[in-house]
Amino acid sequence: MTLAIQNAESGGAFEYAPEIRKGNENFAEVSKVLNGTSERVRAINLEPGDLQLFRGRYSLPRVAPLTGDKPRYVAIFSYVEEPGMVATPERCKQLYGRVLPVHYERAGVRADSFLD
Repeated sequence: MTLAIQNAESGGAFEYAPEIRKGNENFAEVSKVLNGTSERVRAINLEPGDLQLFRGRYSLPRVAPLTGDKPRYVAIFSYVEEPGMVATPERCKQLYGRVLPVHYERAGVRADSFLD
């Protein structure tokens, strides 16, 4: 779940391939998204105040490049499907800039066998 707070001067559209990993890792299609040849990528422009619910575990998200001096601010909230699940240490550091002991203690607790 994300809450748009401030847009950059330009760029920054939210791009995603919905449900690309529904049921399996789908490495072939993920590769197409990463190399820019997938037809499954969608884009939306969020405005400050927009709240977006997104199934990021099964869809592949990214943000289009930003330009200009004005930064883009987005609040990122997450939820899990099973009790005891937390972000991996790597993902937590990437999103929030820090890692707590619980992220190391519960690393690997997942509702599925997908790679992170």
